[in-house]
Amino acid sequence: MENLIKNIITRLLLETQAAKISVDKPFQLVSGNYSPIYINCRILISNAAAMDLITACIHWLYVGYNINADIIAGGETAGIPFASFVAQRLSKPMIYVRKKPKGYGMGSSVEGSIEKGQRVLLVEDLITDGGSKEGFILGLREAGATIEHCVVVFDRQQGGADFLKDLGVTLHALCTMNVVLKIMIESGLMSEAQEREIQEYLLDQEVWHKKRGLEYKNS
Repeated sequence: MENLIKNIITRLLLETQAAKISVDKPFQLVSGNYSPIYINCRILISNAAAMDLITACIHWLYVGYNINADIIAGGETAGIPFASFVAQRLSKPMIYVRKKPKGYGMGSSVEGSIEKGQRVLLVEDLITDGGSKEGFILGLREAGATIEHCVVVFDRQQGGADFLKDLGVTLHALCTMNVVLKIMIESGLMSEAQEREIQEYLLDQEVWHKKRGLEYKNS
């Protein structure tokens, strides 16, 4: 069933044009680095049917892995709409986590009500190396939450799962980079030259950047 979900969500990303390739003019990521392939999960929040499907798949993972969360959390800003849909589906309260604490009022990084020891499921749109998730996880733990699971729509498979594992959090992804590439190749949506370019990028991002005269920023 999990493989079927990966295939379904991959098709969804392709049908909604959330997955794009640009070899000649690579996309700049939030880290400041570049990539010849870009996944824009945010485009999905405007598609009610897509969000229903994504939410149902996350529900299946939630039950299948016995996650048992008390609260659903979304990270500022991309994770908030996905967390909202999941919270409604599971009939759970929702909170969201800021990238950094407010500079006024109580100075909290968590918005919403949470009690010490409550179990939180972090729901996000995608993960790259996992660095951006660290602040959310630490913010939740500082607020007294227990967090052991994170669900993302898409995993770029660039070290995020291992990074979260070191933080004591298990990553669950609806679809992954290798599945997207496999289906794009099988469907004729990617040329052999584009495939080689992306495989070079995935093999060693720093070398790929240097080869193209692009600055590479270590996380």
